[in-house]
Amino acid sequence: MLIKYFRTNPYPIVALYFFLIGCEESDHEGKRALTIYQESQASWVRNFNPLTPAGSARWPTSSGIYEPLFIYNSVKAEYVPWLGLDYNWNSENTVLYLTTRSGVKWSDGKLFTAEDVAFTFNLKKIHAGLDTRDSWSYLKEVKALNDSTVKFEFKRVYVPGFDDVAGQPIVAKHIWKYVEDPIKFTNPDPVGTGPFTEVSRFESQIWELNKNLNYWQKGKPEIDKLKFPTFPGNEQVTLALISGKLDWAGAFIPAIDRVFVEKDPENHRYWFPQTGHTTFFYLNTKKSIFTDKTVRKAISYAIDRDLVVKVGMYDYTVPAHLTGVSGQMSKWHPPDIEKKENWVKYSPKKANEILDSLGYSKNSSGTRETQNGEVLSFDIIIVTGWSDWIRSAQIISKNLEGIGINARVKTYDFGAWISRMQKGEFDMAIGWAEKGTTPFPLYKGMMASEYIKPVGTVADGNWHRFNHPLADSLFREFEKTSDRNEIREILFGLQYLFIDQAPAIPLFAEASWAECNTKYFTNFPSEKNPYATLSPNYPPENLFVLVNLKNK
Repeated sequence: MLIKYFRTNPYPIVALYFFLIGCEESDHEGKRALTIYQESQASWVRNFNPLTPAGSARWPTSSGIYEPLFIYNSVKAEYVPWLGLDYNWNSENTVLYLTTRSGVKWSDGKLFTAEDVAFTFNLKKIHAGLDTRDSWSYLKEVKALNDSTVKFEFKRVYVPGFDDVAGQPIVAKHIWKYVEDPIKFTNPDPVGTGPFTEVSRFESQIWELNKNLNYWQKGKPEIDKLKFPTFPGNEQVTLALISGKLDWAGAFIPAIDRVFVEKDPENHRYWFPQTGHTTFFYLNTKKSIFTDKTVRKAISYAIDRDLVVKVGMYDYTVPAHLTGVSGQMSKWHPPDIEKKENWVKYSPKKANEILDSLGYSKNSSGTRETQNGEVLSFDIIIVTGWSDWIRSAQIISKNLEGIGINARVKTYDFGAWISRMQKGEFDMAIGWAEKGTTPFPLYKGMMASEYIKPVGTVADGNWHRFNHPLADSLFREFEKTSDRNEIREILFGLQYLFIDQAPAIPLFAEASWAECNTKYFTNFPSEKNPYATLSPNYPPENLFVLVNLKNK
């Protein structure tokens, strides 16, 4: 039996690891917990601060323990009221009135009110380090008018401000008003409004989160507990899914039909829809060589995206569109987009011509140098265990070697990787981008000066630290209008600018990785039941799944 177990799974050494240490199927009281993979970590750090930059706090701190005011459902393309019930703007679009839900309690039994909402936003004003999206650059005042109404007064017309307001996780005033330094606060015992709030166990290799007995949605959640073992990488996740030790994951799994589904066709399921967005190859524009857009385009020409998709991504997706938006987002493309310079086309010849013309000549070993004799040598940083990105980066490394650039693939634990990305302490990297109801958040995250922070300081967006004056001008125009025709023209302009400047390099259309095991839990989203995206990787949408899953 043991020999058969190891022979029939794709990662025998990892199998031995799991067989020896186990991955408990039930909690200490005999009830099965929903076991989840969303974070790639070698060990857990007890941090449940929902106001810190993304990647610092444990999942699902910002969308499971704490909750936002509204949730955008990307499948249905609509906002769903959550802690907020309704909103309206004044006639000048300078004041937003938001109505909060009544009858909501914090997990300690205290009532949630509009005061908590106003407090959360004002906390970000007092402690600028929490305001990673620079919301107080456009907010003038936030105050509770009564227990169920919050008034957001803006310094200028900023219609997209609703998106930022809607997604903000709300904290409890009666708890956080006593926190001396909310930036450093790790919030080890959180008090939230979410469906799961009680940390019942926390160890370096596993932690557990019990449901909130005061949750405002009657009868939800049906599941009693969530469990999070550490998974250093995709191989361990794959084995845990195959063996039934894992119920829900957002991981890349190669040859998933053969490796996963065939092991239990009745219960092993996945859903990898394309999101309409893109995975990018980032070049740190604070490095002098990458300030030149022609260098960035030369590097893009050198990348064989067809090979990246075939080998790195197992043909689950397609090469990226030049604009960085595709699929259902293609409706925003300008009609003349095909006439623009297509620097995502694979052309090593073009890449070499550009670099030759710029004076980056090859030395005797075939490696390009600057005119000062400095070798073009860089690191591509990737998360340890993210096998799809690692293989993709290895292909890119070989592509760049072919045009005389030395690019080494280096892996880091997720915490170290996200820290380097946010602080701008990298040369090259593969990463995701901002998402939203239009391409506006993508381009703002790529090119807005307000998101740029000094290298070494955490930036929640614009990791590569690029800006162009015309981009800021277009963002301001977009922020002032609700006219659909004007919005479309501005988005056309942002796409033209993106193509001209190449602030980041599109690699492939982003797919939403998600797997589940329905042996013990049911009502996961699927192509036939698309009430939300299945992936846990898109907060706060994962809240739809947490409150709708059922015990079998």
